[in-house]
Amino acid sequence: MRYPFRFSAIALGIGALASACGGSSSTSSSPSTTTAASGASSAGASNNYGLKFNADGTPILTGMSFKLGIAAGNPVPGDTTNYILSQTLKSWGAKVSYTIGSGSSMQLAVLSGQLQVADGQEAGAADSGLVIIAPAMTHVDLVLVSSKFTSIDQMKGQTVAGATSIDPSSYLGPTLSKAMGWGANGLVMTYPGSDSSVVNELISGKTVNGFVAAEDLVTLKQHGTFNVIKTAGQIAPEYADSFNAATPAWANANPAMVEAIDLAWWHAAWVFNHDTAAWDAAAEKYTNNAATPADVVLQRQALEAFKPWPDTAASADQNLSLATVKTNYDANLAAGEIKGAGVRSIASQVDLAPWQASAKIVAKYPSIY
Repeated sequence: MRYPFRFSAIALGIGALASACGGSSSTSSSPSTTTAASGASSAGASNNYGLKFNADGTPILTGMSFKLGIAAGNPVPGDTTNYILSQTLKSWGAKVSYTIGSGSSMQLAVLSGQLQVADGQEAGAADSGLVIIAPAMTHVDLVLVSSKFTSIDQMKGQTVAGATSIDPSSYLGPTLSKAMGWGANGLVMTYPGSDSSVVNELISGKTVNGFVAAEDLVTLKQHGTFNVIKTAGQIAPEYADSFNAATPAWANANPAMVEAIDLAWWHAAWVFNHDTAAWDAAAEKYTNNAATPADVVLQRQALEAFKPWPDTAASADQNLSLATVKTNYDANLAAGEIKGAGVRSIASQVDLAPWQASAKIVAKYPSIY
């Protein structure tokens, strides 16, 4: 998912919500079931909140109904993993509908009760009083490219274009300069106004260095050689594009459903990293074939450059933890995006116990998660 600007506290009203093809689907479950191993220490997590599992590690979700939101604007391949999450819940026996919206509309729909869970930026979840229950895209899909340099060591004091002064590049540039120890001689950021403007400046040669979305690499490669210097994930591993969030009341009342969403996220991440044919097919279906098979492959390869969905149990804390939420909160607070009710403790912004319980399942069944 790509956000042109960091979320501005509930700046958009709930517009017309574009309903995508949802509905219910179920698959026959293996007659052999098992109760999962011990999960997190919080009450209920030790038995995975009552979830029952097939022998292959997949949960049995018959009787559960999910209403999900995807803040994509328009269906694009980069949001396919969210789509796979919804389809995974269906394949495990749940009824699922998903709605595609833009900006803050999905988080607002969660607040109004139209949806149960939606993805979006940390600032939006904080400002609206939602609680983060799962990752969405664990890294911002930006990469630092250059038509002149091949290594970050060559770029001390160089000018780098980013979309806007409230775009994630405005955080990534200074963070990279600090990590390099450059002090006052760090990267000099300029902001031409939009992602497309950065791409055009790189193509025209007006600028030789810039932060662009991963999918822009497809366009840039058609116009010359642009070296990927650093990905957002390398610069700030815990700085996320987006998270899935719900109201505290819903999350507290439905911990088993929260863990089911967490497990579906893990499986969707696994598909991206281990079954490219299935991911490509899902991308074509999700976009209603608006993206050609060739385009899907190119965009997936661009996404692979910054590893947006780590899928091993060892990555659980990097994907979602108090430290992860704090990194994003601090960045958004410094940018003036955390306001009003959003100024609150980190612990109040995330429900970690189901996520931690899901990571134990992932460790036991690495062939599907």
